[in-house]
Amino acid sequence: MDPARRFLDDLQAWLHERTASDLVTREEASRLLQDLRGDEAFWGKARPHFDRAWKTTEDRLRGERRALKELLSPEAQARLLDAAEAMEPDPEAVRTFLRSPAIETMLGSILYAGIFEFMKKADLLGALVNKLPVIGPIRKRLVAAFAEEVEGRLEGHIKAFLGTFSGLAVERMIQFVLSDENREGFRKARRRLAEHLLERPVASLLPDPATTARWRDVAWGALRDASLRDEAQVLAWIYEDHGKEPLGAWAWEGSPLGRDLLARGLARFLEARGWQVVGPAAAVT
Repeated sequence: MDPARRFLDDLQAWLHERTASDLVTREEASRLLQDLRGDEAFWGKARPHFDRAWKTTEDRLRGERRALKELLSPEAQARLLDAAEAMEPDPEAVRTFLRSPAIETMLGSILYAGIFEFMKKADLLGALVNKLPVIGPIRKRLVAAFAEEVEGRLEGHIKAFLGTFSGLAVERMIQFVLSDENREGFRKARRRLAEHLLERPVASLLPDPATTARWRDVAWGALRDASLRDEAQVLAWIYEDHGKEPLGAWAWEGSPLGRDLLARGLARFLEARGWQVVGPAAAVT
């Protein structure tokens, strides 16, 4: 076995026997995170690379005119469609969303517009005036006057009614969305939505550049200020639960080809730098 491969195998065996606490204590991990967040030079150098990687990825996506399904295998498409169909909404999330003031306001506005649209289409005022003994221009003026008066009087009453009815309408909407009878229909709707998205060009799935720029800044901010409020407590939980476990319980052995490629790269580095790897020291008995 060549020295570089033997070195990697010995290093892997040694690491498998170590625990996380052997390599980095909890206090050291906490200080390391603090040092990283406070290293302005690091973040200053990293931001241009982040922006360039984001722009490169976004430009490629905006230039992709093929449909999304053309980039996915038939098996991946089938799994995606099945997952979309089987994805059941969380009942509490549905209730919280639909009970928001914005939804109630939207529903009230739709109902209000529907009521007045019905009145116009049904022409209730015209039918009433037609029974009166008037003709021609007088009839038109009467209809206009009645419509203005009735709409003015009804507007306040309808809005007052919808102010209390919108909440009840939302509750009925929640029952409709979460009912077992309608579950199959919503499953089919989710599948049709997924099919529609697969048919669209990849570029059309991206929002406008101003929106993606905001996403980029939000993503960078999340990386830059990713500290948790209870970071020390989270580290304590991790080290208490897993700090004593050997790394071998978590490590991936890697494929033989992967280890061979890594050993080859290491051998080239050692040769270029003039390093020499010797065998392990003999055990002293």
